[in-house]
Amino acid sequence: MSRASAMSGVLALAAALSLVGCAHLPGFGVPIESRPTPAQPPAPSGDAKVAPTEPVKVEGVLSDKERRELLSRVTADTTAASSAVRGCQGRRLLPDQESVVEATASLLADVRAALARDELWRAESLARKARQLATSINCP
Repeated sequence: MSRASAMSGVLALAAALSLVGCAHLPGFGVPIESRPTPAQPPAPSGDAKVAPTEPVKVEGVLSDKERRELLSRVTADTTAASSAVRGCQGRRLLPDQESVVEATASLLADVRAALARDELWRAESLARKARQLATSINCP
């Protein structure tokens, strides 16, 4: 057998496997139809009340230094995002620019709400998102 014919045979086999998939060949994998369905959690009965989940506060484990650093990052990110939003006030914007400005302003409002609830990790995450989104604001 020549090298060229061996190579074409290997390529033909690879092409056939890619079209069919290994799970469909005997001895390879388990067909989807025969896989067991994972058990589902029981549904609550009509009179059972489900306790609401509360966010876990992790701020209590922050040292004073870590808290100051986190608040410093939140302040820097919100300042940059707010500056970009203010730079667009009173300007005529295209619809996509307007939606980015509105989304950034909404994130900034969410940051303030998270800070009011003392959810510092959430505030930091939202502030970072606002700053990242604000980098795409390009007001004329």
